Amino acid sequence: MLRISVVIPTYNSERYLERCLRSIERQQYPNLEVILVDGRSTDGTAEIVSKFQHLVTKFISEPDGGQSDAVTKGLRLATGDICHWHASDDVVTPGAFGLVAAEFQKHPDVDLIFSDGWAFDEHRLYMTGPCRGLSFWDALLFEGRFQSDSAYWRRPITTNGMPLDNSMPLTCDEDFFLRIWAGHRARWVNRQLGAFCVRPDQTSQTLNRGEVPRLRVASRRRVAANLGISPLRWRLLQTMHFPHYVLMKGAREGERGARRLVRTLTGDAARRRDEYAFFNQWLNS
Repeated sequence: MLRISVVIPTYNSERYLERCLRSIERQQYPNLEVILVDGRSTDGTAEIVSKFQHLVTKFISEPDGGQSDAVTKGLRLATGDICHWHASDDVVTPGAFGLVAAEFQKHPDVDLIFSDGWAFDEHRLYMTGPCRGLSFWDALLFEGRFQSDSAYWRRPITTNGMPLDNSMPLTCDEDFFLRIWAGHRARWVNRQLGAFCVRPDQTSQTLNRGEVPRLRVASRRRVAANLGISPLRWRLLQTMHFPHYVLMKGAREGERGARRLVRTLTGDAARRRDEYAFFNQWLNS
């Protein structure tokens, strides 16, 4: 089976790390490489890692420049056919590794696989950012993104996004995926591959989110420059791809509206089933 390399950046995340590693262990995937890059934590991170020596292939604990630096270190050590970047407080959903490996084997021309995402806090599970039909040009010329916990890619294209940009703590994942996606084929799968933990002390909640639009513009300009796209060609490409962008965004919004209607008519039964399975049969079992 294809070898999957999972890179996990972490720092003082003892509260969440065991849950994350357990979700990886329970995949029971037979050809796995887990690389954990720690920024010299001062909590019990090392003790938790020691409980998973059978799972963690490489463990680095040294001062670093933040998440981007840690992920860059981990990806440079990866040897798998497929790579995956997973935050230490997020979780892999049931059967994700097997599904991803099967998709890559079935579609040898595909270099990147992603899904819609889930987010969760202590009490609630909800869908984030539907991305069915999202193309590279939609994401580059207009908007559109997916979560790192829900994305997998073939290792050779990693070099296109290296090193990760440490000056973009809020958008380093979006910037990285735009860079590795350029010129390669992606595939969306109709099942959530990961779940993003929402907590008040995480980077995305504590930094100035007003910086996000500027960072996104800077990222897209860099990718465009790397592709040799001039300002004039940029405008022409926007004109050409705008109908597809509007059509697919409308379809996603329509799908979201249909789900809201179904939830209303059924008393939100499907969501309650998903939440029960996620929290009681996976996360906390």
